[in-house]
Amino acid sequence: MKTLTILITAFLLLIVTIIFAGCKKYNDQKKTCRITTADFPLTGAVYKLSYNSNGQLSSVTIGDTVTTYTYAANTIIATSFASGKFSRKSIITLNAEGMASNVRTEIDLTGNNWHNKAYEYNGTELIKSTLTLSAGTTSIVATYTWLNGNMVSVISGSVTNTFDYYPDKVSQGGPAFNQSPFLVYQLIQGYEIYRTKNLLKSIDGETFAYDFRPDGNISSVRNISGNASSTIVKYQYQCEK
Repeated sequence: MKTLTILITAFLLLIVTIIFAGCKKYNDQKKTCRITTADFPLTGAVYKLSYNSNGQLSSVTIGDTVTTYTYAANTIIATSFASGKFSRKSIITLNAEGMASNVRTEIDLTGNNWHNKAYEYNGTELIKSTLTLSAGTTSIVATYTWLNGNMVSVISGSVTNTFDYYPDKVSQGGPAFNQSPFLVYQLIQGYEIYRTKNLLKSIDGETFAYDFRPDGNISSVRNISGNASSTIVKYQYQCEK
């Protein structure tokens, strides 16, 4: 259950990124929209996002924690402060496709306490991730399987998670994966590791439905498993006039 909860949270955050890219793609012929708020009613978490003059994510605020992003060549630096005090710093290295190939996160100012995640791809499809810790424990490896442009399973140790998609709903970010089902998480973290062809329908049987604004952007995502429907994330946008 814990693994599923983590995956659902990652999915929701991913949707944010999905929405951002999808919004951009849809409005290539109209106007550009960017997500400014991602609200998770079930947890009470509200993410506020801002962007620089190049349209890149510049900061994410949740409660008293602020993360700022700086860019240089193929590197992104994400630095977080909680109540004004250093929390963590991530050094993100991008590959030729603009996807993260390595993310080193330092938990203290000295950089002695860290964890590192390396990503391997077949084109733009993530096929393997390897997590290593400064504590020197055994590395954690996950492998990913894709079908028809969508990630359909993740295996890490003895745990397997499966994913299903709406064949008639294209990810709103397309190749940019800024609108895919795994984008909310990607947008907020400031980098992408997933690009799927279609919108995510379910994770291990937990099924999701999407609500759309008149301009075609996703306004909210609902969990429709069982007999009830609960909103798990709502978005607000700022669109160019």
